[in-house]
Amino acid sequence: MKKIALIAVLILCSMYTFGQNHDEVNLIDLDSTWAKEIFPFPIRFAQNIDYKGVEEARFPPEGWSDENHQNFWSYAFAWDINLNKKITETELASDIEKYFDGLAGVAVNKELEKYKASALFIEIENTNTQSLFKGKVKTYDGFRTKKAITLYVLVESHYCEKEGRSVLLFRFSPKDFTQDVWKTLEKVKLIKGLCDK
Repeated sequence: MKKIALIAVLILCSMYTFGQNHDEVNLIDLDSTWAKEIFPFPIRFAQNIDYKGVEEARFPPEGWSDENHQNFWSYAFAWDINLNKKITETELASDIEKYFDGLAGVAVNKELEKYKASALFIEIENTNTQSLFKGKVKTYDGFRTKKAITLYVLVESHYCEKEGRSVLLFRFSPKDFTQDVWKTLEKVKLIKGLCDK
């Protein structure tokens, strides 16, 4: 148990440290009441995700860490990465599994192997430069409950062909897509014109 607690503290500290140095990054169009963290790729807790770029994570003004609040574990993040093609369902699932395994400390704590993340995505919309995916990820909540958790996920992927990169917006919640928290999460938008940079 001490190892798990130590890993959680180290991850939170690294999240805080990276978030303090990159306030100039703006991928998501939200006001300052939403907490903001920035992580450069390779992400410190998930270095086996093989991209260069940046992540901006945003947390609602209240309730993210409160099991009794509708916003519990509900948040969003965006990636601006050097992926020079449209992402597939399989690649998305693999990347998110690596991400949550790193976040949960599975890679460094063999006791957590039983909580290895599993993700599944289905593409629900597709144009030349944009795809929308729905999915689920099963992972481990090392921050609050210390139990397995299933997160519902919506992903908006933009392929910026001229720039040879991709911008992805992820929205997560343990509540299914019919719950009110998704009205809040669906208001989370990318900054306009990100593919024009």
